[in-house]
Amino acid sequence: MPKRHLEGATPEARAKARQRLGTLKQLTVQPVTRIRYDQALQDFFRYLKEIGQILPTTAHDLDLVMADYIEHLWATGAGRSTGSNVLAALQDAQPHSKGKLPQSWRLMKTWVINEIPNRAPPLPLEILEAMVGYSLFKQQHLFALSLLVGFFGLLRTGEILTICASHVSVVSNKGPAVISLGLTKSGKRQGAAESVTIYVEDVCRRLFQWKAQVRSTAKLTGAAHIWRKQFSDTLTALKFHHLDFRPYSLRRGGSTHLFRQQGSLDRLTVVGRWQAAKTARLYVNEGLAVLAELSLVWNPFSRNLRNQYLRSLTSPLPKLEPTPKRVQGRGTWKAKKKQRNRGPKKGAHRVL
Repeated sequence: MPKRHLEGATPEARAKARQRLGTLKQLTVQPVTRIRYDQALQDFFRYLKEIGQILPTTAHDLDLVMADYIEHLWATGAGRSTGSNVLAALQDAQPHSKGKLPQSWRLMKTWVINEIPNRAPPLPLEILEAMVGYSLFKQQHLFALSLLVGFFGLLRTGEILTICASHVSVVSNKGPAVISLGLTKSGKRQGAAESVTIYVEDVCRRLFQWKAQVRSTAKLTGAAHIWRKQFSDTLTALKFHHLDFRPYSLRRGGSTHLFRQQGSLDRLTVVGRWQAAKTARLYVNEGLAVLAELSLVWNPFSRNLRNQYLRSLTSPLPKLEPTPKRVQGRGTWKAKKKQRNRGPKKGAHRVL
C-alpha cells in the first residue's frame, strides 16, 4: 500500500503526489485485498461458464445466481472466506449492487452461524512463560522478547514482525514502553497511525536493554518464516504442539489475560484497538470458554523452564549477545592455509 502523504500547498504539488498514489478507485481497497477479489471473481466467472450461465444484468437475477454459487461452495467444501470474498468483490466492482443481494447475504449469514471458524486458541499466560523460559535457555533473547511484546501488547502477528528499534520509546527500565505501529489494519480504516503502551516491568526493562544496544533500524525479529518456525519448534520442544497454538494466539491470549486481570471491556477495546466492543466481547467470551476447557499436562522439563523464567523476573538481565558475524567455512580456511604454506604464487615478487 502506498504511504500516505501530507496535502501539498499548491494544486500542482497535490496532483504530483496523487499520481504516485494512483486513482481513487484503485485506493478503495488494499493491494492484497484486490488480489483476493480478482481471484474470487475469476472463480465465479469460471463457475458460470461451466454451468452455461451468462452473467445476469439485473440485481434480482444476479442475487439468485450468486445464491446458487454460494450453495455450490458450501457443498464442495470451500472455505467460508471464499463466499465472503466473492460477495465483497462483486460489490466492489459494482457498487450499485450493494444492498440488492439479500438472498446471497442471508445464505452467508447462515453459513457463519452453522460453521464455527477455526480460530487460533488463546495462549495461556503459563505457556507463554514456559516458552519465554525455553527461549532464554536457548539464548534466543530477542525471540523471547518478541513473545512478551506480542502477548502483553495485544499485537497481531504482522505487527510483531515489523517492529524496529526506532518504533520503541522507553525512557527507563521500569517503563512504560510505547510502540508505534503506524497504519495498522484498523488504523488504515480510520486514517490514523496507532500505538500500544506496555506497562509490564519485565517487558519494559528488556525493551530498554535492547533499545540501548542496537541501531535504530534494527528489527526485533528476523525473517517471518524463521520466526514462525521458532514459534512452532518451541511449542514442540515443550510438548504443547498438540494444542494447535499459532502466532495469533499471542494476541488472543493477551486479550483474555488482560480482561481477567482488570475486568473492563471498555479498556480491552482501547488496548486491543478494536472499533467495536462487540469484537472485544467475542474475543473474551470465546477465549474464556476455550481456556476453561483446556487441560495442560506439564512435564518436568517445561515446568522447570517456566519456573526459571519466573525466578529471572527479579534477577539482572544478561547482556544481549551481538549478531554473530558470518564465520568462514573450514574448507576455505584450509585452502588459504595450504596456499600460505606453498609460499608466493609463481611470478610474484617477494618483498624483503
